[in-house]
Amino acid sequence: MIGTNEDREIVDWRKITEDGQTVYEIEYDEPVSAPTGRSKSLFGASSGGTVPAGEQYFHLPDGKRIPASEAVFDADGTTLRVRHEPSMVARLRRYLPW
Repeated sequence: MIGTNEDREIVDWRKITEDGQTVYEIEYDEPVSAPTGRSKSLFGASSGGTVPAGEQYFHLPDGKRIPASEAVFDADGTTLRVRHEPSMVARLRRYLPW
């Protein structure tokens, strides 16, 4: 789950729509910062191996998974806002017949 660890727990969360995009507002029990790196524990590489970039996902509170490369974060105090912004390649794949 995004942003949880042994010391930090999710207090509340909600899913809203802003400008046609789904935004998750996740509130924690202590201040949080926006994820900056790709932690092995977030991506299941606890065996010491690496996980290919195309298989790295963030798990959101409602069970939805978004690709790590397409997640945008904004942290403010105890609140983390998460948006899914598909990459240009992902957008093109939807429209090209290959």
